[in-house]
Amino acid sequence: MLSVLIPAYNEATRIGQTVLAVKRTLPEAQCLVIDDGSQDATAQRAEEAGADLVLRCPHRGKGAALQAGLRLATGDILLLLDADLEETAAAATALVEPVCRGEADMSIAIFPKTLNGGGFGLVVRLARWGIRKLTGHTFQAPLSGQRALKRELLEQIGGFETGWGAEVGLTVRALRLGARLVEMELPLHHRVTGRRPADVLHRAMQFYAVARILLRLWLTPHHRPEAATRKQGAP
Repeated sequence: MLSVLIPAYNEATRIGQTVLAVKRTLPEAQCLVIDDGSQDATAQRAEEAGADLVLRCPHRGKGAALQAGLRLATGDILLLLDADLEETAAAATALVEPVCRGEADMSIAIFPKTLNGGGFGLVVRLARWGIRKLTGHTFQAPLSGQRALKRELLEQIGGFETGWGAEVGLTVRALRLGARLVEMELPLHHRVTGRRPADVLHRAMQFYAVARILLRLWLTPHHRPEAATRKQGAP
């Protein structure tokens, strides 16, 4: 069975379309929305769109929301999606295919190169550099929240890191276990942050969170088996 975990914070204008796209494309999957203490109608819109379960949690960050959802997920394969994908969430379901076919233990979505974010790219560069230093592998989308993976792998990893560094922790710990990771470019779009003071503060907090997780991973060295990382379709 497949469980779809969608952490959401103040996404009332987008979560409905995201859930509808998931339910239309994967009608048999368990669709879980974890409302991370939103101050708007995110939870209500998710329920109206047909989410199988909407979990209301205190605002503790993305990683904590995913961990809360994991406790209620029943699938042996997990699909992680951001709440702001809207109708393009249907395309993200392609991430499940290489995991189901046994070709990868985790698949990661790359957004189209034409999708320009509004940030400065510092957090992405930090995450890419840190993962490369810790594992020897380079990822084009180190912070992508659109991922499919085996539940067994996530349990071996020990669950999700807290905060905004959840994806970095997943990647590093999976590679240290010898897991096979694949990146796939998919026709997705999402809300991008700009350069307003609030957006700059958001980026600074994200940078700090990723830096903390990288430091913690650096201080806990692990024997690294050979792990495969490639783009979908590569030999």
